[in-house]
Amino acid sequence: MGKAADLSEFDRGQIVMARRLGTSITETARVVGCSRSAVVNIHAKWINDGDTSSRRQGVGRPRVIKGKGRRRLSRLVKQNRRQTVAQLTAQYNAGPSASVSEHTVQRTLLDMGLCSRRPTRVPLLTKLHRQLRLQWARKHRDWTMDEWKRVAWSDESRFLIHHVDGRVRERRLPGEQLLPSCTAGHTQAGGGGVMLWGTF
Repeated sequence: MGKAADLSEFDRGQIVMARRLGTSITETARVVGCSRSAVVNIHAKWINDGDTSSRRQGVGRPRVIKGKGRRRLSRLVKQNRRQTVAQLTAQYNAGPSASVSEHTVQRTLLDMGLCSRRPTRVPLLTKLHRQLRLQWARKHRDWTMDEWKRVAWSDESRFLIHHVDGRVRERRLPGEQLLPSCTAGHTQAGGGGVMLWGTF
């Protein structure tokens, strides 16, 4: 006997029409060639949802790297966050899991939210620097406003004259690389800059 998920749209329509005409569940199942439970389920779906379409769950290619493999891949990433996809794939395939391609690893990483990003820029501090900063903060945490008013704060910044000091991105079509809006002028030796120092 056919199951509800295996019946065509025509068969489903026959079931609904037969039940609307008062045909019994057993007789409808015999005419269509399916089980009695299929008749009940399809007729109930038509009453509740207004249609009889079959939407199977889980349709599509199954994941190659599943739960346990994903946890292992996450550990490999955290061991060295600057590894390339090729390096991660080689390490993953060296383990007990089934071998996978670089494309599969890349797709899995994206699905896990582990996208490739530029590192966050922070001050270059040694362990000693961090300890000294923490000691300074603890020493001055109870200072009053009058005590802080006697402190001079200073800072310095470098300003380039002809270009920005950092990576610049743009969006352009092939052949547009020489348009004025898509070019960035430069000078020899960087063009110089100005260093400003201020205090308050």
